[in-house]
Amino acid sequence: MAADESSLVKLATEQVLVIATVVAAAAALPALIEFVVEWRKRRERVALSMDNEPVGTEAPQLAGLDGLLADIADMIDRARFPAAYRDLKLGNELLIIGPHLSGKKSLARRVAQLAGMSRIITIYNPRNSDALAKAKSILRRNTDEKVTLLLPNLDQVFESEAPQSDRDEEVEAELDALIETVSNRPNVLVIATASKLVEGDDLDNLFGMKVILPGAAPIVRRPGSLTAEHKALLRDVATHYLKRASESGCALSGLSAAEAIDRILSRAGNSAEVEDIVEAARTTAIFHQRVNNGPLQITQEMLEKAVRRVMGT
Repeated sequence: MAADESSLVKLATEQVLVIATVVAAAAALPALIEFVVEWRKRRERVALSMDNEPVGTEAPQLAGLDGLLADIADMIDRARFPAAYRDLKLGNELLIIGPHLSGKKSLARRVAQLAGMSRIITIYNPRNSDALAKAKSILRRNTDEKVTLLLPNLDQVFESEAPQSDRDEEVEAELDALIETVSNRPNVLVIATASKLVEGDDLDNLFGMKVILPGAAPIVRRPGSLTAEHKALLRDVATHYLKRASESGCALSGLSAAEAIDRILSRAGNSAEVEDIVEAARTTAIFHQRVNNGPLQITQEMLEKAVRRVMGT
């Protein structure tokens, strides 16, 4: 009799547990359904926000921009043959600035073609943090294939008129992580487009090299002037990087080190800009040596081009 009662208690306990499990599952079902629906919506938004496609061989229409392409031939060569520029400390990123409907995306696609890229990942909505995370995941796994990451209208993420509290910190953090992750990879070229730029803002700091299209809005310059201590620091930084360039065999030609430093400091406002200007000048010098089989040297014209690319003037 005792054994029967024990069996009944055990059976009743199991039934209670089954019922409790069913009730708990039923209670959690709405949350599960909501999670699945939201997950599907986020996947759909990612699919609408980005493309991952072959670069293709059909040249985009670039009416009036052929001269600009010739002007950035050294930057294209660095992306196409990264081993020849491996000593440079310059990120593989480029910001194209121009008015609306001026051919910025077409220019970016043509650059990708000329640089020998196999695929192009385009994020049409750079405010979609899920799309940015997806692109970062794809590029992190891709260590061999040459890929261009295209970020159109990136200035919309960093609208300077909007209060800081209105900006999406998650998106900005994801964007910063994405560019930092891939811009130093020799098989990845990051190209963004913008219709305007504020000197020294977050977008400016993300991209060391700029290409300014005809008709672009003037770059908003940062106010104020550097202190004597800051200028002295930047002078030391410029001296260091010019010395490193010289030690690598890249000498100055047609100007002295003091003249080169003065020109760099006339525009650069921080150490990163100083380094970028020197490395941009070295990029052009290496390209000219490769093409013309001449000496490896930085001329005044090359330095002016480097200042224009880094500072946008």
